[in-house]
Amino acid sequence: MNRVLSFLLVVLGISLVCGCIRKKKDDSKHEKSHKNEDKKELVNTIFTMPKELKEISGIVFEDSTVVLAINDEEGYLYRYDIRKEAIVSRLKFAGPADYEDVALVGSDVYIVTSKGSLYHIKDYRSKAFKVYKFNTPLKEKNNIEGLAYDKRNNRLLLASKDEGMDNDKDKEVFAFSLATRTLNTKPVYSIRLADIEAFFKGDAIEETSKKFLKAIGNQNLSEVVRPSAIAVHPGTGNLYVLSSINNFIAIINPQGKMIDAIQLKGKEFSQPEGLAFSPAGKLYVSNEGKNWSGNIIQLDYED
Repeated sequence: MNRVLSFLLVVLGISLVCGCIRKKKDDSKHEKSHKNEDKKELVNTIFTMPKELKEISGIVFEDSTVVLAINDEEGYLYRYDIRKEAIVSRLKFAGPADYEDVALVGSDVYIVTSKGSLYHIKDYRSKAFKVYKFNTPLKEKNNIEGLAYDKRNNRLLLASKDEGMDNDKDKEVFAFSLATRTLNTKPVYSIRLADIEAFFKGDAIEETSKKFLKAIGNQNLSEVVRPSAIAVHPGTGNLYVLSSINNFIAIINPQGKMIDAIQLKGKEFSQPEGLAFSPAGKLYVSNEGKNWSGNIIQLDYED
């Protein structure tokens, strides 16, 4: 009897141990599956752009449903209604140029070119709108692609995709004062290779970057991050920097520290060029089309 009881206890013990191991494995699988689902759910809604906006570049929200957009080469400002999924109006503000990003300041719109010139469309909704152009100390070598309105400081932020002001290899963000209409040539934000690598340590994106760095034989930040758009969160004031290489968004607090990042995975992020927040704080990314249409994607992400 004692032998039978001992045998049953041993069998029961083995069963419990196996069950625990199986549960841990199952939980691990579930966790992994849940993480994958989270990544998938980053994409909330995709709005396919009409042919005119195949090369959509910068975007900014006019209100909860209308997005102001520009394309890469033509001097048109488009008003696109995401509810109707259609262009509701277009405004010709200048001739062909390399237009990169757009910002809204009250009833005025600002558009930046890759050479750092700013177009100011005053009263853009009025038939009597006026256009002014400001040339800044920024040049073609800086390759300016990001523009955002920093309401708290009454300024525009301009992000370099390539060199900084003094041939600096850091990716720099400059401030244009709306009060004095002048550009501060000292950067207000700097994105450094060390900061990016430290944040992504051990992550897949760092491994990708290491391959680039190894291939060229030096610490080249342009193979890790190239800002193609920026946006300021309406609530926190954090700066969101969209990188067209490695497809990610770096989040930098007002003190200049990188605090988070969003990796953009999937063929729908074919060429991320625009970044904007809706009035409710929802994050949107626009992508130029390559072999298909351009798009605007709403992300499920909260700051």
